[in-house]
Amino acid sequence: MIPPFQTYLLPFMEVMGSGELMDIRAIAEKVAKHMKISEEDLADTLDSGQSRHVNRCSWAKTWCKKAGLISSPKRARFAITDKGRKLLESGVTELTQKYMIDHYPSFAEFACRQPKGQHQQVEENNDQHSILTPQEQIEKAYREIMKTTMDDLLQEVKEQSPKFFEELVVKLLVKMGYGGDFEDAAEVTQFSNDGGIDGIIKEDSLGLDKIYIQAKRWNGKTVGGPDLQQFIGALVNVGATKGIYITTSSFSEAARKQVRNSGSLKIVLIDGQELARLMFNHNVGVVIDRSFEVKRPDVGFFHPED
Repeated sequence: MIPPFQTYLLPFMEVMGSGELMDIRAIAEKVAKHMKISEEDLADTLDSGQSRHVNRCSWAKTWCKKAGLISSPKRARFAITDKGRKLLESGVTELTQKYMIDHYPSFAEFACRQPKGQHQQVEENNDQHSILTPQEQIEKAYREIMKTTMDDLLQEVKEQSPKFFEELVVKLLVKMGYGGDFEDAAEVTQFSNDGGIDGIIKEDSLGLDKIYIQAKRWNGKTVGGPDLQQFIGALVNVGATKGIYITTSSFSEAARKQVRNSGSLKIVLIDGQELARLMFNHNVGVVIDRSFEVKRPDVGFFHPED
């Protein structure tokens, strides 16, 4: 039998302690040897067909990354961090959700738990399944998967080229229903010398009404007031009335103030978190791994006169 999930956390970190840069498959192989998991147990799969062992390793990767114990210096490759080395050097003999909540605020925030020190609430939350209905358990699990997927989506987008990002946001807006099914409904502008406009969406076949797009694939840098001022200037220069500014980072209050003071211009700001949510909801950059139908008795079928 595959060991319980939380028993994977410390062996996962011990494997990462080698300092190698590895993908999840390589990590899973080393964890299996480290934990002495039999070939028969490794053949166990989830209903979706995924290896249960690899699934456990993938979630251990997510938890440890949220805690800052590992990082991803290269796409889909992971390595231990200084914080992770300190954990191993501490001589900890058991790594659990409660330990990670108590010691790593970033993980506590991810897990939607109370901050360090409030042990009683943490212990109560550790037994969530005893106080939730089956449907609530499904919904809670779905929200956790959704949040993790959105975080991973945003990280993937940040690792792409600026050109890829510009094409992505145009595809997303078209998928959301902006632009029509006519030819040239959406386009990415010339990559260089675009005058602050990265894409154009035509809302009618004649192009009488257009939405102009600015796309900034920034990692950490906040979009400020001057950036919005430049975008507003570009919109004015082309006689636009609508604009969308999309970034992988966030907007400062000064940037939002620029939008509020933009007069008759209609400008929508989409930050990294909202971008990931829109991609998730409109199936851009994601695939459906598994879907479930939750059914209940049809009262009208059994009691048609009620």
